[in-house]
Amino acid sequence: MNSVDSVPARSGDNPDLVAMHRDLVGLVHQLEESIDFAPDAPTIVAITEQMADVNARVTSIGRVLLAAQTEEITRHAKAVSDAIPAVEKEIKNLQDCKRLVSSVAALLGTVDEAVRVATLACG
Repeated sequence: MNSVDSVPARSGDNPDLVAMHRDLVGLVHQLEESIDFAPDAPTIVAITEQMADVNARVTSIGRVLLAAQTEEITRHAKAVSDAIPAVEKEIKNLQDCKRLVSSVAALLGTVDEAVRVATLACG
């Protein structure tokens, strides 16, 4: 198992952030498993770099889990959840490394916005 595990939900935690955190931890695990099927060393490097980027967001979300529930956080968390299947599809196909990196980058942009909003909600 990866060193990044999902934190257990506590009373008062923002449920959307908890779900996003859980989804991203799952994505890290999928990326980690995809290394076994990578066709070459550059792809392995790209996958591990994406894992590091996703792990950074997992940590950021962990820091703001107690943020108040807001409509804006809900909207961003849903956008992350909606984007993960496309990234998972790229992981399964693993034919175009650039598309995988682009998919993860787009997802992380959405995550970053959700974390920014949650950070603001923390006051």
